[in-house]
This record gives sequence, C-alpha cells and structure tokens, in this order.
Amino acid sequence: MGKAKKPIDWTGVERDYRKTELSVRELSRWYGCDEKAIRLRAKAGEWVRPGASAPQPTPQDPQPLADAVAPIVERIRTKESAEPVRPEAILDRGRDLVVRMMDELEVTTSYIDEMEEQILADTKGKNDGPRREAMLKAVSLSTRAGTLKNLALAAKTLAEGNVPDGKKKQRQAGADESTSGGGKFAQRNGPRLVASNP
Repeated sequence: MGKAKKPIDWTGVERDYRKTELSVRELSRWYGCDEKAIRLRAKAGEWVRPGASAPQPTPQDPQPLADAVAPIVERIRTKESAEPVRPEAILDRGRDLVVRMMDELEVTTSYIDEMEEQILADTKGKNDGPRREAMLKAVSLSTRAGTLKNLALAAKTLAEGNVPDGKKKQRQAGADESTSGGGKFAQRNGPRLVASNP
C-alpha cells in the first residue's frame, strides 16, 4: 500500500505567508502542497504579504455611456429652457476667457527655457525624435505668436461687439423705424384695381 498523505497545515501556511518573506514556491515545498493551492487560498482568504498593502477591490464594470451622458444632456436642456442669455453677458464671459488665456500664454512664455529643457531631457531616446519635435513645436515661438494673434483678434471682436452704433447706423435705424410703422413716411401700396360687374 501507498503512504498515507499528510494533511496540509493551512494555519501554518497562512501564518508564514503573512509573516515571512518566503516565496510561495518555498512555502509549497515546506508544507508539501501545490503552489496554485496556496495562491488560491491566499486570494480567497485575502491574505496579505508582509510589506504589501491590502488587496484592492476588484474593479467594477464601467458605467454605461448612456448613464454617464444623461446628466449632461439634462443640464443642457435645462439651460436651453432657461431665460436667454443677454448679449452683454456673453461679451463679458468672452472677455474674461481671453484675459485668462492671455495669462496662461504669459506664464508659458516666462517658463519657456525650462519647458524646452524638460522636453529634451524626457525625450533622449533614439525613438523619441518625432515626439520631441512635436512637443517643441507646441511651445515654439511661432505657435505662441499665432495664439497671441488669435487672442488679440478675439479681444478686438469682443470689444467691437459692445460699442454703441455710430451716427450713420443710428440714423438708418431711425429711418427704418419711421417707414415701417405705417406713418406719414411709410411706403405706399400701389393702386388697387376694382372690377365692377354691371
């Protein structure tokens, strides 16, 4: 007859797994059991190795896209149904945005040397050439100058949107108003033809 199989001391395995630096292979040899069995028990019992943090919870399935988008769509619908935004408020928000972007451009320009050094340091590999060139182009003088030009144009457009109409436009608006109301200067309709049937 064969030898009787010695029972596995799982209490001892767990103690040594949690308290010592012995590998799973060494533990399996010491206690005479399979490595896979130890790993399965450790996972099921959430045993933590020394120096390791507690096991992270298993990630849940991501939220369906429709559920993530629904609150955003609802906010947009709520804003659409709210009272319309005044043009002055839109101009003010646009000016604020231009000023903030100008501030960002100023900060970027003041740290340009450090940024270029960091890009060169982070892309030293021989396969990083295209990445390095793209990053340097993103912070280059021509890109920053183009951004400044676009911001200046946006600022000018927003400033012109808030200027009251000139005298010529005001006169034209007054003329349009006086001729559209049916008053003395309103455009007359042509003669009506009346047919009489005797």
